[in-house]
Amino acid sequence: MQRRALFALLLFNAGKTVSCEQLISELWPSGVPSCGANALQAHMTRLRRDLERCFGVEEAATRLPSSRAGYSVHVGPGELDLEVFDTLRAEARAISESDPAAAAEMLRQALALWRGPALYDVRDRTSCLYAAAMQEEEHYALTLEELVELELRQGNHERMIGWLKALTERYPYREKLLEQLIVALGGTGRKVEATDLFRRMRSEMVEQFGVDPSGRLSRAVQSMLEDDLAAER
Repeated sequence: MQRRALFALLLFNAGKTVSCEQLISELWPSGVPSCGANALQAHMTRLRRDLERCFGVEEAATRLPSSRAGYSVHVGPGELDLEVFDTLRAEARAISESDPAAAAEMLRQALALWRGPALYDVRDRTSCLYAAAMQEEEHYALTLEELVELELRQGNHERMIGWLKALTERYPYREKLLEQLIVALGGTGRKVEATDLFRRMRSEMVEQFGVDPSGRLSRAVQSMLEDDLAAER
């Protein structure tokens, strides 16, 4: 597991040299062993052998070079899922106004790269990996919200309701998802259900955290009700 954590640290800094001191302090946070440098070198040797089985001896040496300054890992374009994920997100944002359908498809491709929690087996091994995992989990959740927003803009309210209900159970206090579910319910005429959802969520937030929902979420409900009144006039 230590070797996997080491590889993850290098991959999050792909193309950059990470000093031996930094790697040792991350891998042994409770105290650096007296033979820390030797232990790190042993892990790197085993890691290079793992890469040799995948790429061969010469390419493994190129992929995982070492120097006096520390160690690094080199990856090619499109080889790192995280890089592809970030690229697809950026491209989707660039065309979200002009072509929301194509942007939504890019975000679906980005989300499909995920197979579970970020760094699930090594995230607790080092503070650096834990922070990186939390950041990428947030990026994942934001991408979900961006995809839903594009779908709602295209009028796909009915199709989003089931998915949004599942997402709000998974992320019960992400107000953007709750707002989107309220909008989707209102857009399909289920305004009583949307209002009841808001009231339940407000009651839970006040009870558990002592705060009201954000003004933005309250305005989303108010706007839905005002649209109803306007339609009745």
